Amino acid sequence: MAALATTGCVAGQSPAVALATETPPSEARATSFPATETAFAPATAEAACSVPEPQVIEQAYPSAAAHGEVPVLIVLPPCYDASRNVYPVVYFLHGKPMTEQQWRDLGLPELLAQGWAEGRWPALVAVAPRQPEPLFSNSDGGPGSYEEEFLQGLVPFIESNLAVEDRAEGRAVEGISRGGVWALELALTHPEAIGQAAALSPALAVNYARPAYDPLQLAVDATALPRLFLGAGRDDWARAATERLGRLLLEREADIDVDLVEGGHDDSTWLQLLPPALDFLTAPWKVAADQASEIR
Repeated sequence: MAALATTGCVAGQSPAVALATETPPSEARATSFPATETAFAPATAEAACSVPEPQVIEQAYPSAAAHGEVPVLIVLPPCYDASRNVYPVVYFLHGKPMTEQQWRDLGLPELLAQGWAEGRWPALVAVAPRQPEPLFSNSDGGPGSYEEEFLQGLVPFIESNLAVEDRAEGRAVEGISRGGVWALELALTHPEAIGQAAALSPALAVNYARPAYDPLQLAVDATALPRLFLGAGRDDWARAATERLGRLLLEREADIDVDLVEGGHDDSTWLQLLPPALDFLTAPWKVAADQASEIR
């Protein structure tokens, strides 16, 4: 299988917004989250919920394509209620050589908490897995790759233990740099499973995948296309290939948004891109949630 290589990503600082509740890892491992069959626009309970603040959980799941267990960071929305609701889910893929903690360093839990408090985004479950090596760097898709790990290991674990959507329209994946390449590969090869994806500074310029797993080729050959958000910095070495992918997708009249911000291949760029990426990914879910609220 062809080797893949990317430049590393740099950790940054979190926004100032603080979470009111954080679940320690030891408690998280003992928690069960039964699934339900309700629609992904959550119902509003009349009574006050038992946990009104977002929860951050550090967990681990049994690997499907690597050895042992794989750490995963989970953010649950305020008033998460597994007995009543099924929530849309966003899978967040870190860059190289980072881990799932990159999303904590970028302040993702605090950003989500602020967005939920302001009503900017609907309730959703955020899942940030570690992408185990050598699958993360040295595979490009198919059996024995991170694609298998994601689809056969991570997703079934999350859907068996959390009240999240199992339909494409309720699933999204977002990635940074090398993780952005994986987000694109997963969404473009499995639009029946992933309805929308976001790639922040995707490392396409140093991605040496076989054509069947190369996002630049998939943009031309894929029979169906998911909704896609692409972003990069104006001084980002990933910008040129990101824009090229955007042009290929626009030629096919894909539902796509391309956003350029000031910055390079670093945290300042990704901090600027995170909110609009989430706006794009969650737009259909917010419409559904707003419509459900009007009916109630």
